[in-house]
Amino acid sequence: MSEEQVSIAVFNQALLGVFGHGIHTCIVVFALWAIFSSKERLPRTRNIMVFFIVLLYIFATTCVATNWAYVIYFSIGKGSASFVQKLHRWPGVTMGINAGIADCITIWRCWIIWGRRWSVIILPILLSLVQTVCGSLALQRNLHDTATGHSPSEVDWTIIYLSCSLGTTLLCTALIIYRIVTVKKCTDDGANMNTYRRVIEILVESASLYAIGLIGYIVLLTLNVITSYYPQVIYVSITAISPTLIAARVASGNARPNDSWQASNNASSLRFGSAAHSTSMNADSELTVNGQDVDLEQDGSEATDNRELQHVLNTGQDSENRGKEAASNL
Repeated sequence: MSEEQVSIAVFNQALLGVFGHGIHTCIVVFALWAIFSSKERLPRTRNIMVFFIVLLYIFATTCVATNWAYVIYFSIGKGSASFVQKLHRWPGVTMGINAGIADCITIWRCWIIWGRRWSVIILPILLSLVQTVCGSLALQRNLHDTATGHSPSEVDWTIIYLSCSLGTTLLCTALIIYRIVTVKKCTDDGANMNTYRRVIEILVESASLYAIGLIGYIVLLTLNVITSYYPQVIYVSITAISPTLIAARVASGNARPNDSWQASNNASSLRFGSAAHSTSMNADSELTVNGQDVDLEQDGSEATDNRELQHVLNTGQDSENRGKEAASNL
């Protein structure tokens, strides 16, 4: 790629980054409004969600700001060459940090939903470790590379890094959905499965957004064409938007409209946060059905947990209407 092509790509990348960041900003504002305006009192959960939402937003903003600063310095031809070169490396750093945070959140959700079983998340953790190593090597190549465009070694390590991130996201999402479906089947006859569609819908849509961005980035980076500059800033925004979107939707209770399902469901919700209990010091992830908190953590046998879950589902409900009403807030 020529110097002129690179300069045009860098400028377009900065513009695209601002556009993506604008969408991200709107989602963050809506998410924070939904969390703080929620009637439920879950201060610990709320604080954790707010912390990660703001942290992801800060790093995404840093990426956009450094991109624009690089474009300005690159365009006017002023400033130290070494400073400009270092400035251009920051988007890669923020991308790695945001991707790491997003993957850690996904693994943590999977761990909580599976009752803190470490055996379930061993593979996602290993993928994350490989991802961290490959990301560090790609960043090292990027810092020491002075050539125009991406070097072959940097491209190779980045592709492995992105592939591990994609594997972590898809694997954890599949495990979470499998857990929800199996627990529901073990505690009911399956007639009320529609009440859990909102939970699965939110998870799948968020994972799909993340996966599509990753796959597009991997393909363009593999081809090593001029357009490979563009997905990076979009990917930085997506890594922050994906977990923020989940928090926003479940905090506000918004999913697909009720009339889009044949059965009338108010919602089912999956709590990814922690709730303090008066009789226990442990913080648990819960399913909320008709205002009842159902602990998914399995300290005993599978059969014992299923009976407890069945008991909560049946409490105070008519047999014909069971499962048709549920809270959609985290």
